Amino acid sequence: MSMQGFDPEFTDPVDYIIKITHRIWESRGIGLIRDRYYAPRTLVRTPLGLSDTAEAVVNSTLEALAEFPDRQLLADDVIIGDKPAGFYSSHRARSTARHDGSGRFGKATGRSLLMLTIADCLCRENRVVEEWLVRDQAGVALQLGADPVAIGHAAARANPAMAAPGADALLARWADPEGLTIEGDQALAARVIDAWKEIWPGADLDRIARHYDRAVRLEAPGAELHYGTHSLERFLFGLLAAIPNGSFTAHHAVARRDPGRPPRVAVRWSYAGRHRGHGRYGAPSGAMLVLLGISQVELRDDRIVNEWMLVDDVSVHAQIAGAA
Repeated sequence: MSMQGFDPEFTDPVDYIIKITHRIWESRGIGLIRDRYYAPRTLVRTPLGLSDTAEAVVNSTLEALAEFPDRQLLADDVIIGDKPAGFYSSHRARSTARHDGSGRFGKATGRSLLMLTIADCLCRENRVVEEWLVRDQAGVALQLGADPVAIGHAAARANPAMAAPGADALLARWADPEGLTIEGDQALAARVIDAWKEIWPGADLDRIARHYDRAVRLEAPGAELHYGTHSLERFLFGLLAAIPNGSFTAHHAVARRDPGRPPRVAVRWSYAGRHRGHGRYGAPSGAMLVLLGISQVELRDDRIVNEWMLVDDVSVHAQIAGAA
């Protein structure tokens, strides 16, 4: 991996990502965002909005710490892809925190929680220059006794142009300019992407047995944990019932086969279609919905055995509210 232009203290891209995350969040070096680790014009994309400056990253970090001041970000995994004069990272982090401040999730409750986040970052010259970020905000809300639907509606009221800008703008937010980009093991990435293309758009759930290990473990939005293909099916019933005949698109993938590790793939993807059925997102609204997701998987014997799927359900409810 290219570390040209990076501080020599960083041994490799994984070391860089883990260390700067710790320094910013847990060592309280929030000013390092603007001074050392984010480009002045960093484009950060989330399902609920866009920002384009390091100062905006500083502000959002301060807001998060005001609400969750003891937050720790524990690195589950970092999957790295090569880029010219830099690298692309997909960082899956598990946060522990207590809700000791008032903010987006309401008045402080003092409750403890776990939150899963995946941040995909393009890094060059010792700085993050682009980021795609998904947090399980519905999972946080439910652990705090809050309503993800209400939080999504509030986000749409506060900033409809960002939270519910329309399907084309949301897809553009997540897409790579040249179409699907695959870094690393092309065949491995295609194995995973083709499986989802078979299963999702036509609701061909009979294909699950072909592509998933019977003992699959899935972490899903809403802090849900599913074991086995039957539980995976039940999760997909709810999602695909809400958006039947949607369009699944993979936008970016990194696939690796590292010694001593299972084959791993990170995919940034979208699923778009009309909210036509009773399912995960309540009564059908007829709204055009775009799920902006990032997933990581591990495989065993060419089948997915572990999957971490992140979709911000709060952003989906914001889209429904914005279309009303």
